[in-house]
Amino acid sequence: TGCKTQQRRPKPDKDTTLRISICELTQKTYDAQPQFSTMNISKMTMSVNYGGIQFTFRSSIRIATDSILSISIQPALGIEMYRAEFTPKGFIVYDKLNRCYSENSYEYIKLRWGLDIDYKAIEALFSHRLFIPKSTDPDEICKDFRIEHMADTTSIVSNTPIGKYTQQFDIDINNYRLTMSGLQYENQLVMAITYGMLKTFDKILFPETVQLQTTMTKTDVSATLNIEKIRFNEPLNISPLSTTRDKKVGFMDLLKK
Repeated sequence: TGCKTQQRRPKPDKDTTLRISICELTQKTYDAQPQFSTMNISKMTMSVNYGGIQFTFRSSIRIATDSILSISIQPALGIEMYRAEFTPKGFIVYDKLNRCYSENSYEYIKLRWGLDIDYKAIEALFSHRLFIPKSTDPDEICKDFRIEHMADTTSIVSNTPIGKYTQQFDIDINNYRLTMSGLQYENQLVMAITYGMLKTFDKILFPETVQLQTTMTKTDVSATLNIEKIRFNEPLNISPLSTTRDKKVGFMDLLKK
C-alpha cells in the first residue's frame, strides 16, 4: 500500500486553472469545514500495517480546540496501553505496558523529518481542516497556494515548501470538503491522508473513515481508521498522565519497544 504514495502526479491542465480563484476556493473550503470546540471519537477501530505486519485495535481521539489532542490506544479489553498527547507546548507519547514515555517539542519533528509544524497543523489534520505549517488562516493559505486542476481532481498545492516537502490538498468542489491531505517530494506523494465518505455525526458532517499511507520512514506504514461513535461540543474528560514513576526515553527508542 505504501507504493501508492509514490505515483508521479500528472501535469495540470493550464487551460483550466482559472475556473475558480485560489482565494475563492480556499474560502469556500474553509467555510465548509467542520466547526467545533470539542471532538470526542469515543469508538474507533484502527488497523495498521507496519512493514507487512498487521495490527488491529480499538482507539479513541479527543480534541479541545487550541488546547489538547489526545489519542488513546486500547489493544485488548478496553484497557489503555498507549497514549499520545499534543498541546501547543509539545507532545508526549506514553507506553503504559513498558512504563516509559517520550516528551518532545515540535522542533524534534523539524529536525527528524524536516517538517516545521506546530500544534495548529496537527489539530487541523485530525479535524478535517486546511492548514499551513503554523496557521489555519484562510487568507494566509490563499497567499501561499496555487490551484492544479486534474482530470477528476481539484488540488491546491503550496508554493513554499515545508523544509523539503510541498503540501497538497485535494478538494471535492461539489461540497468543498477535503478528500486528501498530503506531502509531495520531487512531485511524488510521500504521505497521503485520505478522507472517506462523509457521515452526519451529532449534526456535523465528518469522514467515517480515514486512511494514511507514508513512505517517509524507513519502513512503509499504512493505517485505516474506522469511526463508529463521535460527539461534538460536549465537555471532555481526559484523565491526566502521571509519569513520576516511569522512565523517560528517546522517541525512536520508544517505537522500538
